[in-house]
Amino acid sequence: MNEINKRKKESSYLMLISQIIKNDVTNVNISNTTVVDVKLSNDGSHLKIYVAFDRMENRSLESLKKAKGFIRTMLSQYELGRSVPRLDFELDVVGKKALEIDKILQEIKDKK
Repeated sequence: MNEINKRKKESSYLMLISQIIKNDVTNVNISNTTVVDVKLSNDGSHLKIYVAFDRMENRSLESLKKAKGFIRTMLSQYELGRSVPRLDFELDVVGKKALEIDKILQEIKDKK
């Protein structure tokens, strides 16, 4: 798969998964989920989904992992390719790391 097609599919998956989690997943343990990014493997068989939560990160992530079969079934209704990739949900830590770095830089700035 060429890079342009891969990026288009990633963009479509990001939008669709966000909508499915927001509108169709009814698990109460999944609270305020933000789909930050998705990465599709080169052969299109795996999709890594980076998510962030407002609270109860571990519990929400586990609940989301349990719902991945349902999410995959919902994705199969859209024609994005021959098959729906396997979904792997991971917690996005980039935002937290950025806040920590900003805090450290602010402390350094305040000391001067």
